[in-house]
Amino acid sequence: MEVVDTMIRRRINILCSQETKWVGEKAKLLDNSGFKLWYSGVNTTRNGVCSIIDGSMKDDVVQMTRRGDRILSLKLILGCETINIFSVYAPQVDLDESIKAKFWEDLVEMIGSVSQGEQIFVGGDLNGHVGRDNEDYEEVHGGYGYGGRNEEGKSILKFGMAFDLCIINTFFKKREEHLVTFKSGSTKSHIDFLLTRKRDRRVCRDCKIIPGECLTSQHRLLVVDLRFKHHIRRRNLRKSPRIKWRNLKKEKEEIFKEDLLRQSIWDLQGESDILWNDMATRVRIMAKKILGESRGYAPMNKESWWWEEGVQNKIKVKRANYKALYSCRSDENIEKYKLAKKESKKAVNEERDRAFEDFYQKLESKEGERDIYKIAKARAHRTKDLTQVKCIKDESNKVLVRDEEIKERWERYFHHLFNEDNGDDIILGELAKSEEYRNALYY
Repeated sequence: MEVVDTMIRRRINILCSQETKWVGEKAKLLDNSGFKLWYSGVNTTRNGVCSIIDGSMKDDVVQMTRRGDRILSLKLILGCETINIFSVYAPQVDLDESIKAKFWEDLVEMIGSVSQGEQIFVGGDLNGHVGRDNEDYEEVHGGYGYGGRNEEGKSILKFGMAFDLCIINTFFKKREEHLVTFKSGSTKSHIDFLLTRKRDRRVCRDCKIIPGECLTSQHRLLVVDLRFKHHIRRRNLRKSPRIKWRNLKKEKEEIFKEDLLRQSIWDLQGESDILWNDMATRVRIMAKKILGESRGYAPMNKESWWWEEGVQNKIKVKRANYKALYSCRSDENIEKYKLAKKESKKAVNEERDRAFEDFYQKLESKEGERDIYKIAKARAHRTKDLTQVKCIKDESNKVLVRDEEIKERWERYFHHLFNEDNGDDIILGELAKSEEYRNALYY
């Protein structure tokens, strides 16, 4: 919820996060926001990557790929643009060289599989220092870096040169404090990066560090502002109200039955179609009045009922103490932030436990027994990577986004289907021996 709140306040559509420490390869909807999260991890103590997309874009995801607990990619179609988002977490400096080599091999393979016509954005903790200057790497490094350069940083720069990528956050001049992406005590470094194709750097309007956000105590939020050439059409919310037939019980059932019997719809004289339509219309009108009608779309707050005002106040206090700590790193401010962080975490856990205890007690009732299968099915549906995919690919598996290309692809498909010999013999079995089949050959 705190991450979602930050994304909403900062108007962030897509977020890549590392070291999530979640086990599994799933997706989930985030509470009442409509945001969706995809994650991949194998250990609760280290690594793990995830990507979060807001409600306006989550249904535009057409492909999702995971590679272990360090690389996760999403392919989106936004208007006429096909965009690939990579959330990556490179091995730390002190890890074995074989682990580092495996990470770069996997990333090279995945980046290499992306079509040249598609856009690429790589975001994550690459655990390398690319240096302040861009000597020998002018095409990749913009010249506005921080600190020195190490071997891991050279690997990042060589990777960028190999795939014609550039490091976005080195192309925007910022003051030194806004170049630091990692800060722990007196240690400062520049290890979180955003990369894209050099030709697509024109869509990057700004790239900045937001040091005042307390999502993590060490890493800082790195944001890039993008503006695409083609207009991205937003989906209009379609309403489909439904009668609440589940309310047809007890008092409302008796009221509905009495009102229905008083209606003059049981005269069976006349045409059946007219009688049926008249009867159905009156029953629906009466049901809407007595049983009620839904709003026409799913409520956005199915799992956020525990996020009450007390919890939100604790989070606000923690955020205020973090900003005070950022302004003045005194012992007093450090203790205040630690205490506020501990209290907010405790409040969240207690309120969630209390809310779910009430929920589980409800499931033990007779009504809950009937609802438990619906709940399980709905939750399983929300953990799917892709709920619906609406895209067309050409013969080389490239996603087509333009109407002309899609029409041409359908034309080629049907031409091949109906006008060319596919070499597939139809096996008729016993039908080939029948008299009807033999006679049909002469007509």
